[in-house]
Amino acid sequence: MDVELSRAEAELQHEASALQTELTKLATVGAEIDARLAAARQLVGQAASTGVSDAGLSARLEAAHVPPVPGAEAFAKAQAAREAAIHARREAHAQVKQQLTALKRQLTMLAQQVMADEKAAQALLARAQSRPMPVAPAPPPPPVPSRASPTVTQHPPGLAPQAPAPAKKAFDGRESQRIQHRVRMQAAVDFGSDNNFFNGFSANISDGGLFVATVNLLPIGTEIELHFSLPSGERIQAQGVVRWVREVSDKHPDAFPGIGVQFTRLDEQAQAAVERFVHSREPMFYVEG
Repeated sequence: MDVELSRAEAELQHEASALQTELTKLATVGAEIDARLAAARQLVGQAASTGVSDAGLSARLEAAHVPPVPGAEAFAKAQAAREAAIHARREAHAQVKQQLTALKRQLTMLAQQVMADEKAAQALLARAQSRPMPVAPAPPPPPVPSRASPTVTQHPPGLAPQAPAPAKKAFDGRESQRIQHRVRMQAAVDFGSDNNFFNGFSANISDGGLFVATVNLLPIGTEIELHFSLPSGERIQAQGVVRWVREVSDKHPDAFPGIGVQFTRLDEQAQAAVERFVHSREPMFYVEG
C-alpha cells in the first residue's frame, strides 16, 4: 500500500511540474501578445490625432484581449488538499508514536514481571520437591455410645432450632484487623472510572486489594470498577478505591508505575475465590491491617 501511494504521489508530482511549465510558457506568450496589442492601439491613436483613422482596425484592436491563463484556481485547491493531507498524516504518525511508546512500556513491564514469576515458580517447585511427603495420621477410633438417656430440648410448636449464621466478611473500605497475605499474581486487569476505561497488569494481590501496574495513574480516592481473572480461571468483578499511586521514577527504574487499589465491594463467591488463591501461595510479606 505504501509503495503504491509513493508511486502515485511521484507520478502526480511529475505531472504537476509539467503542467506548471506549460502554464508558465503560455503566460509568457500571452504577456507578449498583450504588449503588442497595446503598442498597436498606441499607433492607431497617434494616426487618429493627425486626422487619419480606420474604424474597423480600431474596433478590432479594442475588442482583442488575451484570455486568462487557466489552472490557477485548480492548482490552489490541489495545494490546499496536499497541505491538509500532510497535516493529517503528521497527526496520525504522532498518535501512533504515542501508542507505540505506551505499548513498549507495558511490554517491558510484563516481560520483567514474567521473568520474576518464572524464577519464583522455579524456586517454589524446588522447595516442594525437597520437602518430604507428609504422612496422613491414622483416623481416631469411633466414639463409644453413651447409655445415658439423651437430653431433649423442647421448642415451641412450629419452630425448629436454628444454627447461628456464619459471620460474613464485609468490604466497607476498612482493612480487617488481622495479618494479610500478599502474594504475587500476574494477570491482565481492566478498570474504569466514570466513562474512562483503562487496562494494566496485576503484580500482587491480597485479601483486601491488589496492585495494578499501569501508565494510566488515577488520583488517590478515585472509585473504580475492576475486572480480572485469577490463574485458576475464575473471573473476578469488584469495586475498589485508589489508596496510593506509584509514578515513574528515574531513581527506581525497575519499580513499575501503577496504583494500589483497596477492595470496597466484593461478592461472597469472588471473595472466597480470592482467599483460596491468596492462601494457597507463598506470601511475599505481611502487613498488619
